[in-house]
Amino acid sequence: MHAGLGVQRKSDDFLPSETELVLVSCQMVRIHTWVALLAMAPCLVNAQIFDASLDTGRKTEPLTISLKPSLRMSPLPNWLRVPPLVNREAALIEFPIPPAWQGNTGDHLVLSVVFNDTGDGGPAVEWRASDGTGIVLSTGLGEVGNGVGLNARTVLLPPHLVREGGILQISYYGRYEALVNISLRPAREEVIAVLGAQATPGLLDESSRVYDAAEIDGGRPVPLTGDVRRGAVVEAELLATTEELLGAVEFVAPIAGDVEGAALQLDCLGLDLEATIGIHINGVSIGAVAFPTCRLDDPALVKDGAGRVVFAGWRAGSLFIPARFFVQGDNAILLTLKRSELESGQPVFLRNTTLHLRFGPATFRPSPVIIAPPEEPDLSQPVGEFFIH
Repeated sequence: MHAGLGVQRKSDDFLPSETELVLVSCQMVRIHTWVALLAMAPCLVNAQIFDASLDTGRKTEPLTISLKPSLRMSPLPNWLRVPPLVNREAALIEFPIPPAWQGNTGDHLVLSVVFNDTGDGGPAVEWRASDGTGIVLSTGLGEVGNGVGLNARTVLLPPHLVREGGILQISYYGRYEALVNISLRPAREEVIAVLGAQATPGLLDESSRVYDAAEIDGGRPVPLTGDVRRGAVVEAELLATTEELLGAVEFVAPIAGDVEGAALQLDCLGLDLEATIGIHINGVSIGAVAFPTCRLDDPALVKDGAGRVVFAGWRAGSLFIPARFFVQGDNAILLTLKRSELESGQPVFLRNTTLHLRFGPATFRPSPVIIAPPEEPDLSQPVGEFFIH
């Protein structure tokens, strides 16, 4: 149990739709009716009261809380009964999940958290069951030791926990100002077929992005270290750990063999949506790393301090490289950061940078198989008890 979960919440914010609540020198306790909230109007500055005539969210609509630059909430979806609770002093956000939230809505709940990652481990996630039992879903969603800036993590909540209802808690004690955006979305369960033994898909989002099961279990991703051969394709590690891209970085890849084609793959964080990462092979410009287009309602799309839309968290990118740009022996691979004109200059980080090489099939010359003719039998020799004349 986290410290402070049972303390009095004298700065708790109850979030009506599209409402900003600013509390001044007064104490608030949990109030379940807006009539009682109106009675406390002197404690609110420039506050708007929830309009019951507004349409609530549809069955599959997410619930999103924006904590920056001010506290706001999307319309309360009909699969929730009460709005979340925000405790600024404890940097604690609670989502009360009713027991009957499922039905036609979905089978799972997906949590997405956007935060400023300073390398201290990030916010923790915990589930409080109706009997008071606490289960830690993540000890920290952030990096350890690497302050990467604006980060985003997604967690698939275990269905056996949320089925009976309870309280989902996101805590970042002492770091309330680091929380940016929190979204809770229902997801349905589908049966899909998966090719290959390596892929372990756990979540498919609206943009057809596939999350590996290890990405959404609340733990910290493990770097992809070492070289791997899968049939005719060799996946060679260039940079597995998280490192900042300071203008440019060069790798040297020794190649021996008949390369038919290659692809550079990497994970990137902090890259402005108008910036690019250019690739040079042996001094020749090949192009820029391509990143999938994100949906405009993606929880990871937020505004930076300058009011520009940026993508928080890691994105996977790749670039195909024709075989003619490689030579036998050492090959220089240069990655160059080209920033956009209006961006704020946030640091850019890389991880899991790999070079995939497809080699031609090995030459196979089968050895001839010589079949000797059967020997003629000697009919002059006895066969069993008989002689053949």
